[in-house]
Parts: sequence; C-alpha cells; structure tokens
Amino acid sequence: MLINFTDSRFLILCLLSIFARNNPSFSQTDTSHTPPKSVLVIQSQVHIGKLVKIYPVFPETNFADLNEVNIAVQTAGSKEWHQTFHYPQVGVALFYGYLGNNEVMGQNFSVVPNLAFNNRRGKRCWLKTRFGMGFAYFTKHYNKITNPTNLVIGSSITNMTFLALDVHFKLSSNFNFNIGISTLHFSNGHYQLPNLGANIPSATIGISYFPTVIPGYYKRNNITPPVKKVLLTINAGYGRHEFGSATKATGGPKYPVFQGALYLSKRWRQISNVHLGIFVSYYADYYDFIVSEELFDKQQHLKSIVVTAFLGHEWMIGKFGLVAQSGINVYSPFLREYRKLQDAKTSADLGRYISNKVGLHYYLFNPIKTTSKKLYLGIYLKANFGTADFAEVAAGYTF
Repeated sequence: MLINFTDSRFLILCLLSIFARNNPSFSQTDTSHTPPKSVLVIQSQVHIGKLVKIYPVFPETNFADLNEVNIAVQTAGSKEWHQTFHYPQVGVALFYGYLGNNEVMGQNFSVVPNLAFNNRRGKRCWLKTRFGMGFAYFTKHYNKITNPTNLVIGSSITNMTFLALDVHFKLSSNFNFNIGISTLHFSNGHYQLPNLGANIPSATIGISYFPTVIPGYYKRNNITPPVKKVLLTINAGYGRHEFGSATKATGGPKYPVFQGALYLSKRWRQISNVHLGIFVSYYADYYDFIVSEELFDKQQHLKSIVVTAFLGHEWMIGKFGLVAQSGINVYSPFLREYRKLQDAKTSADLGRYISNKVGLHYYLFNPIKTTSKKLYLGIYLKANFGTADFAEVAAGYTF
C-alpha cells in the first residue's frame, strides 16, 4: 500500500470540510415557490491513468482504463445537512475496468457511494468536487503459484477510494459535459498479504443526464445550531489481519485485533466534530510472536498492546460522520523490538510511532439534536504511519 496515501486521505477530508463550509450555494433560493423535489442525475465517464510504481518489484503496466456510471440524486433541502453542505449530490458509482495488466491483475468491478459538491462560477461552467469510498472485486489477485508477481492486489475484495475534480459545461437543460482529474486507490487493509495497494492518478471525461430539469431554487429553513458541549465517548472495536509487512509473509493465518478508545469530542462548527483521546489495541499475532521467539520474558500480554494518543476530525453529514484520526504511539514495546530484529532503517520505520485511522460513523440518533447518549456504529481502516494495519468494525457511545 502506498504509505503516504492514508495521510493524504486525512488531508482530503479536511480539505473537503473547508470546501463545503466556504462553498456558496450554486443555485438561488426562492422561498416564494413550492419547495422542489430531489432530481435524479445519471453521469457516465471514463478514468484514464497509470498505476504508480511504489515498490522495486512491481508488475509492468500500460494505461489503466476504468469506466464509471454514477447514479445520483441532487438534494433539494429536505434535510438540514443538504443546506449545510449547499445541496450536494448523493450517489452510488459503478466502476468496471482494468489497471493496465490483465494477465496479472485482471479486471475489477467496484461499487462506491459518493458525495459531489458543486461550486458554480457561471451559468454554463462550474467546478464539481466528488469523494467516494466503497468496495472493489478483482478477477485476479496474488497467488504464490499461479500469480506470484501480483504484489499489488492480495485478495479478491478490496476497498476503493477516489477523489475527483471536474469542470462541467452546460450543454442543455438536460445534459452536461465534463472533463477533469481523479485519483483512485485500492487496498485490502492488510487483511491478506501482499498488500502494496494500487494508486492511479487519472484524467476524466464524461457526460451527465438529468431526466428532470434541476430547479433554480431550493428549500431553506433555519438550521439547528449544534450543541457545543465537551462530550465523553467510549468505543470498542474488532479487526483481523495477517502478520507481516506489505509484501510478506503471505498465506499466513488471520489474527484478531481488539481495540478500545476513550476520547473527548466537541462540535466546532455545524459540520465539524473534533476528537482528542487515546485508543488501545491488543494484537494476538504480537503475542504469538513474543511467545514463539521468546522476545520478552515477562508481561507478554502487556507487551502485545499499543497505546496511542490521537487528535481527530469528524465531518458530519446528517446521521453519518466521516472520521480521520492521527496519533502518536506512546506505548509500543513490540513494534520497537520487532523493528530492531528486521534491522530496517526506512520511512516505514515511522510506523513504530505514528498511527492513523480513517472511517465512517453511523449514528442511530440525530447527532445535532441529541446532546448525549448517542450510540453509533463504525467501520475504519487503521494504518501504522501509512502502511495499512487492519480493517475494523466498532460501536461507540457518547455520554
């Protein structure tokens, strides 16, 4: 997996937060009209790019070609967050294509929920920023006998994340033409090795169709201000991964990782929730290695724990929250000793000190109107510096 990509997703979330807050509504509001309904948007486009070589042993590739159909709804103000985010488009994108080497990496199919934000600068030309996270299926992945050179994709199912910036041109009341750039990322989160991951910067071209004309006005209500009290949250999670680096050892067992977190949170703005706290991770594979290699004589379970102090940001979208957290490992005895055994002095050595998470929260109750007793479910990708560590499912409760 490209090691600075997890950090870049942290930056992407922050930039999107700033963009959404400062982006003016791209259509005029007129409360004298009957509030409009949401409008269906069908977008078809192609992403042409090149797989970035991030490791000395890497498959030779030609240009990657991924075709996308995005079925979206132009929001019109029926929810408060529609207005807060200046009426974004909410969609599900279907991707089909290949990464430039069918023999080694095969073809892939992806389903990716996404959000799009319009920044209208003129009546016939404007910018659109789009961000999405979902899942991909690959027809070919690493196999030590039949496909040993595919260190990029280690499993049939992976995560897919993309960010796109397009310039849209209005052709008629029902059609738009667009050109732009995008970056696409595929990774299985260290669940199955190898897991270098695929990173594809691309150029895009496409067309959008609106079966119904998008109205020139939107519903506008008074927005409920968020409660800005400091709240306490506890969180418990479970993940699984293979033991080893991004390229080895392959074919090993899947080990559980148990994690708990305790943090303070405060709503900074309508769309921002800031976190400060610690998370504690217990690794069953660390314990197995400690016992088998006699790495520590005492407190072997305790030495299998990593404690991280973190600062995070949650980008609030209705009952959903996009989460990015980055922290410093204040207790990680196994990682320090393991790096010494590897005798590795590379940028990946920063994984001893830096932990990152990106993920998604779903709140069972409205997080704006409920000041406490908020139960949520979460899914995350955890990384050591930028190297994927494990995928996690969790539940949390705010007091």
